[in-house]
This record gives sequence, structure tokens and C-alpha cells, in this order.
Amino acid sequence: MSPASPPKALLFDIGGVCVASPLKAILDFEHSQRIPVGWINYAIGAKSPSGPWQTIERGEAPLDAAWFAWFKKDLEDPLLWEEFHAKLNRGLGSVPPVPSVDVQNLFWYMMGIVRNRDEHMFSALQKLRASQKFVMAALSNNVTFPEGHPYNDLTPALADLMSQFDAVILSANVGLRKPEPRIFEVAVQQIDKIDRERSGMGVSPEEILFLDDIGENLKTATQLGFKTIKVRPGKIENAVKELEEATGESLVDKKGAKL
Repeated sequence: MSPASPPKALLFDIGGVCVASPLKAILDFEHSQRIPVGWINYAIGAKSPSGPWQTIERGEAPLDAAWFAWFKKDLEDPLLWEEFHAKLNRGLGSVPPVPSVDVQNLFWYMMGIVRNRDEHMFSALQKLRASQKFVMAALSNNVTFPEGHPYNDLTPALADLMSQFDAVILSANVGLRKPEPRIFEVAVQQIDKIDRERSGMGVSPEEILFLDDIGENLKTATQLGFKTIKVRPGKIENAVKELEEATGESLVDKKGAKL
């Protein structure tokens, strides 16, 4: 059954939606290093919007030794650690020493894991693009790698993935990052331009379906009028089913497996 009002454009996050999740990489790292689960994300988020992670994703700092030292300082901040430990243990017990974090190991593990394409979503992207019914766009927070680094080159699988999109908006390229409203406005402008060139009609935020795995990003999108789908960890197949329902396109077979 076709949806009553299918979207005119589809906007996809990359990490955790179209490729493996960097959040999973952080969780794996915490387990492997015996760091309390949630500490790394807590420390990163506590410094928003001007911490090292937010700064590198907006392309405001080079990925060099000074940046890694700044990142390490924040992930080993004793006052922030005490705050986290108090919340984690409800103020009970003494505070253990702040964990030492190998930030380069953490960072490159995260960057490596997101080079793995999710085949469920990729298959859906191919079908949606082949339908020629939607403007296909990507909106992702990213990092600019140093000149000459091998991660500047996409693998063939990632190149195929990115070729499914009519527009790609990357945080480090535009100097904005999710969940900042302005980067969503940039995405709308690019999508609207493409649709006007194709149909002469244009697209409003209410006609865009946005998929992301981060609640704060989805919250901003919803406030701006976007339709949204939350992609939950390890549940990309479920998101594909929701995408099928929203678009009216056949993306999942009758047995629930990907076609």
C-alpha cells in the first residue's frame, strides 16, 4: 500500500545508518580498555559546542598532534570524571582514578569501522535511486584527514554507496555540524535546488524524510519540520522496513530479508 503522502526527498546520515556506527566503535573500545560504558560520549558531549570533537567536525582545526593532545586532555579531565562517576554511582563510593585513554587508537578505530558499508541500507538506496521518485541526499558529520592519508580515498564499496546520492553535505566542508539547525537549512537549500531543476517545484522540510541514529540530530530535524526515522544500534534492517512503509517502495521481501 502506498503511503498517503510519501516524501519528495530522502536525507540520510552516513555513520550508523549507511555504514557501521562509530558509537559501536566507542562501545567496543570502552569494553576492551575496561573504561566505564558511556564515559567517552559523556566527555565528548560535555564540551559541546566548542570541544575538540565538535571543532574537528566543523573543520575548524587540523587533525594533528595538538588536536589529539586536546582530545586526550578532555577525555582525562578529572573534574568531568568525578561528575560522571557521581551520576553513574549516585554519589556512592570513592572516585577511582580517571582512565587513561589512548586517543589515537580510539580515533582511528572509529574512523576504520565507518568504512564498512551496511548492505541492507545500500540495497535499499539502490532501489530508491532506481525508482527516480526522490531526491537522494546525505547529511553527515565528518572529519578531514591529513593530506596523503589513505582514508582520503574511498573504497570501491564506499564509492558505490556515495554515488547513490544527488547531494552530499559534510560538516567539515560547510563549517557546520549536526545538530546545529543551520546545517539542516543548507541541506534543504541543496535538495530544493535539485528538485527545482528536475520538476520546477522545489521541496520544503515537511517533504523530506531524514534518517539518523542520534536523538539530538532527529530532534532538531523534527523542530524544523522534517519527517524522521531513528535508526537504532544493530537495527538497520528495521529502519529499512520503516523506510519502505514511508516511501511505498519495495525494499524488503515477504520473508523480511533483503531482496
